[in-house]
Amino acid sequence: MNKGTTNEDKEIELLLEDLHHLDSDKRKMACLALGKAKAASAVDHLIEALSDQEMIVRQCAAEALGDIGDPKAVDSLINALQDKEHNVRLEAAAALGQIGDAKALEPLIGDMNDENQIVRQKAAQAIGEICGLGDSCGISEVELLLEDLKDESKGVRWRASDALVKIGPASVNPLISMLSDTDPDIRIRAAKSLGEIGHESTIEPLERLLKDKDPEVRYAAYNAAEKIKRREK
Repeated sequence: MNKGTTNEDKEIELLLEDLHHLDSDKRKMACLALGKAKAASAVDHLIEALSDQEMIVRQCAAEALGDIGDPKAVDSLINALQDKEHNVRLEAAAALGQIGDAKALEPLIGDMNDENQIVRQKAAQAIGEICGLGDSCGISEVELLLEDLKDESKGVRWRASDALVKIGPASVNPLISMLSDTDPDIRIRAAKSLGEIGHESTIEPLERLLKDKDPEVRYAAYNAAEKIKRREK
């Protein structure tokens, strides 16, 4: 061992070697271990692994890059959103959310039309995570996420509502408009999101829902309005 080289450094070196092992399981495990170790020195190697011939290796490389969180990987992860395998696309979306670079917003918005519902969930979640970091999100992201409140997948609807909460004030008026949607589940989601955002101006429109014909809608609206009132005290 070279002077100044720690056991941890040696382990990282061995894992980097395993990224090129003939056994794909070895390559997969190396990716995961490097991500867990948050090995910054592995980023370029993991970016290369996003082009591995085996899906599971590409998937684990994307996961590891998210764990490490180096913005250097953003462009390559954006490219991975187009991978033919949905498992890779969903991990790429999740990783971009972890890294939090606003450059990824537009590609993630495109991913909201993915044929796979789990990919759409991960994309909505990632958009919310990025939006929650600053002022990079506005009305265009809100409008897209409002559409996703109508997604056939409950998981996508849940992730979309969570993302709207993270965007905050820009979501308020559009969410108020969704309180009159014909779908009770959308009214419930909109009410819950408004309750989490906590803007005082939403109390009145929420209380109008206390006359809704659906008891679950009434319950969600009541809880949201009360949550805002408690916060205002």
